[in-house]
Amino acid sequence: MTRYLAVLIVAGASLVDLPVHAHHPTAEVYDEERTIVLEGDVTSFLFGNPHSMVHLRVADRDGDLHTWAVEWRAASRLRRLGWTAGDINVGDRVRMCGNPGRDPGAYRLYLLNVARIHPGAPAPDTEDNLCEPAPPATLGAGSNGRPGSSRTTRR
Repeated sequence: MTRYLAVLIVAGASLVDLPVHAHHPTAEVYDEERTIVLEGDVTSFLFGNPHSMVHLRVADRDGDLHTWAVEWRAASRLRRLGWTAGDINVGDRVRMCGNPGRDPGAYRLYLLNVARIHPGAPAPDTEDNLCEPAPPATLGAGSNGRPGSSRTTRR
């Protein structure tokens, strides 16, 4: 029995040096009291866990381009909401509402809602509507069968 206990202690001690990948609370990185709306072109989309990521090229008021790192929910959660890896593609024009990063120079956003801008289609949701939480399963089908003016809800 003591030999078994010694093995457990040694095994447990070896785990102490393993890196821990704790999930950060979003409030540490993002200002959850504010929302902003960005409009731009998708330059990359990673549909993955623990978070999906979108990089969005956005022109500021002076016309300077900035790439925003937009953090989204985990792919496993997005799948349950009806999203797939092919629903957002490089080159898509989108409007996104979310919580801005606490460091304005870092160009970060925690995504709350997204609307695709289809060429020739009516204007997407206003900023007020885009920033209001939507029911989890509001995926309007677009002409290509993918979600149209799809929105996700706040965590």
